[in-house]
Amino acid sequence: MNRTKIEYLHYTTNPIVGCSGVGCAVRKNCWAYKTAKRHVKCECCVSFVPHVHWERFDDFLTVKKASRIGVSFMGEFYDKEISNWVRKDYYMRMLKAPQHNFIIFTKQPQNIDDEPLPPNLSIGVSVNQREDLWRIDRLREIECRCRIVSFEPLYEHLDADLTNIGWAIIGAQKRPNLQPKQEWVLALMQYARVFGAKIFLKNNLQPCPVMERIQQYPEALS
Repeated sequence: MNRTKIEYLHYTTNPIVGCSGVGCAVRKNCWAYKTAKRHVKCECCVSFVPHVHWERFDDFLTVKKASRIGVSFMGEFYDKEISNWVRKDYYMRMLKAPQHNFIIFTKQPQNIDDEPLPPNLSIGVSVNQREDLWRIDRLREIECRCRIVSFEPLYEHLDADLTNIGWAIIGAQKRPNLQPKQEWVLALMQYARVFGAKIFLKNNLQPCPVMERIQQYPEALS
């Protein structure tokens, strides 16, 4: 378990690390890949191939206070290279900690089986450009505690249908810094308001006179 500087989380844990890169718009600038290369004790982390760290599967059980926990932010939990029985095993362990709210982001929502998910698990999809918008449609088909869309980094103007989406997170690219245009951010904020999604603007967005720093939480994750 790691305490995190990600504004909307208390902890992160990485039971699955690595990503095959399917459909990833940020592969060349992936901070997770660059960070994983420092883990010289694990050759799979260095190469960033999808793999499992079984020793981390129960680490959140040491945290008794209700927390928001990000799962596998250093990899793709739903990567096609990871067996579904591995994910089912992790789901069962989530049930042992009903006080926590777990959040998993994915770029491969097509690999999420149509099966009941833990009631304390929220699913998010990453959308960086227009060709990623299909992920929101797939997300709407998934029953979970809260549906989340992360527009981080935001690369272009998006006409996003946020029907039945609980939370819209908007951010910039770091290392190298690449800020989205203000009108792109403002457009997404308007879509979120129209469709009833809460808005969370990451601290990495440069402030501007016409855009206040909104950091809302959906009731399901408050």
